[in-house]
Amino acid sequence: MAAKSRMEKYRREIRELINCGASITSTWKIINSKINSDTKISYTAFYHFVKKNIN
Repeated sequence: MAAKSRMEKYRREIRELINCGASITSTWKIINSKINSDTKISYTAFYHFVKKNIN
């Protein structure tokens, strides 16, 4: 079984930000600011997570 994405616990917040009109880049920056500095999420991984799981 695949490991759970680090973004899963932020799924609801990501969805709310995107639905309110925030861009993927802005949402990525907001979520990354809440994550420990040594475990930052790459933009590419975040983009694919949003496209696959949020829209």
